[in-house]
Parts: sequence; C-alpha cells; structure tokens
Amino acid sequence: MKNRGRNVARLARQRARKLRTHEALAELERAQKLSLQSDKARGHHLNDDKSPLIDLMNCIACRETMKIEKSAPDAEGKDIIQYRCGRCDRIERVRLFRRSRNLPA
Repeated sequence: MKNRGRNVARLARQRARKLRTHEALAELERAQKLSLQSDKARGHHLNDDKSPLIDLMNCIACRETMKIEKSAPDAEGKDIIQYRCGRCDRIERVRLFRRSRNLPA
C-alpha cells in the first residue's frame, strides 16, 4: 500500500514537471512569433539580395529552426554564415556559394 502511494505521488510530480516544460516551450514559441511580427511591422528586414532558403537551417540535435547569428566573408571572399539554435545553443557554420550572374544556370 505504501509503494502504491509513493508511485502515485511520483507520477503526479512527473506529470507536473512535463506540464511546466510544455508550458514554457509554448510561451517561448509565442514570444518568438511576437518578436518576428514586431520586426516585420517596424520594417526590419534582412538583405534583399539573399535567398529566403538561408533562413531555413534546422538544428540536427533538436530539429528547431536555427537563427542567423552572424555572417562574415572568408579568405576566398565567400560568406560564412553562423547559425545558433535557440533551444539547445548549438552552433553551425555554413559556407555560402553564390552563382555568378553572368553564368547560365
């Protein structure tokens, strides 16, 4: 009988912990959406010459969409873009290759 009471209490604590985690993640997602909406309303846009696909980098650990943290040219003049995951703080660096406008596709 004592073990059953302990198990019930343990399960209740686990459910409460999962619920708090879920609520925190939902609040974080709402805050990110509001932030994006306010940036667009104020006219804060990234460079117009870049592809929108650059924004679609997903974290390999938690599958969350990563945000561009910084971009800098390398020694060859190609851009190196650094992404950071908002959930797990993982950093990914990607070298961007641009096609020349003079070459056919």
